[in-house]
Amino acid sequence: MHGNLSQAFRASASGVVLAVVCAVQIPWCWWSAVRGRLGGVADPARSMLWLLVALAGICLVNWTLRLILD
Repeated sequence: MHGNLSQAFRASASGVVLAVVCAVQIPWCWWSAVRGRLGGVADPARSMLWLLVALAGICLVNWTLRLILD
């Protein structure tokens, strides 16, 4: 992204969302490791499924808009 959020969104909105998710996971992983359990997650498999569905949905919308608008 090089600090330019608007150009990053134009290039790939799903990539920006994925980068933010990854950046948020770093402190969350450390916090969970210190606590000895997953922080704020009751069902890890279900949470991962929702995250993957949301990211896939964003990717599909981004791809569809690129096909239509470009």
